[in-house]
Amino acid sequence: MLYLSGMLWDVALEIIKQGVYAFFLFLIGLLSRPVYLDFRRKRSGFGIVFNSRTGEPEDTAVIRLRDYHGQIVRTAVSDKQGRYRVAVPKGEYTVEVAKAGFVFPSAALKNKTNPFFDNLLPSARIIVKDYGTITKNIPIDPAQPGKGPSVFSMRMGLSKGLQHSLAFFGTLVAFAIVLMQKTNWLAWAIFAVYFLVMVRRMLSYRPAKPPYGTVKDAATGQPMQQVVVRLIEQKFNKVLDTQVTSPQGRYAFVVKPGTYRIMIEKKGYKKIIVNYPNIKQDGYLLARDVSMKRAV
Repeated sequence: MLYLSGMLWDVALEIIKQGVYAFFLFLIGLLSRPVYLDFRRKRSGFGIVFNSRTGEPEDTAVIRLRDYHGQIVRTAVSDKQGRYRVAVPKGEYTVEVAKAGFVFPSAALKNKTNPFFDNLLPSARIIVKDYGTITKNIPIDPAQPGKGPSVFSMRMGLSKGLQHSLAFFGTLVAFAIVLMQKTNWLAWAIFAVYFLVMVRRMLSYRPAKPPYGTVKDAATGQPMQQVVVRLIEQKFNKVLDTQVTSPQGRYAFVVKPGTYRIMIEKKGYKKIIVNYPNIKQDGYLLARDVSMKRAV
């Protein structure tokens, strides 16, 4: 009986020990996750609308850009991940962000830095210096005071350097612990799960394409300005938008699901037509690097 009790006690201690070890690994992954999310955001090609208190993305936020005369020139709606992007020509704009229960511009993050949302748009004014898509991260304040800070917002209080250190040195410590346990299969199984999660994070690090297309001279490789680029809806052959490339040769269109073509023209060069026969994604970026050949 005593022997059986001792065995049960040893099993219970082992379970507790491995539970603490699993919690240690979970804590490393939890505390280092915001810096990983920030890395992905920077390479997503989108801006994020997020709750300034909790750091959580907010969907169905309507983003409107008004020109100098107060006319709405572009509109976008954030998706389930809070993502949006808007393509506009060079100029100065007023930004409006509307969602029930939230206020913009953010008073909480006005003139403040945020360790995990760089490239913020804390004010309602934005100056666009070239063609391309606006991918500013937009904080919006809850209109009503909420409960205490969430786990996510508490993690945001840690610096990026500290999070990188936690992820790197925490993993080394976790590996050293499992090595000391040698043939303990449970410890190795726990570490294997953690290791696979970290590997999955690293494999998801894919850089986004630039948020614009560039028109170049095929012979010289230099960007071409004053090239006329038209966005055409294929079904009715209707011109939806026209842009003239900047000194950097850039242009960009953001479209809804549909069928499109881009027509690129400049006197003395051969016309280029790029077809997009089946766009299924809302907020899709139509922008491709092309090289124009001189007409014979």
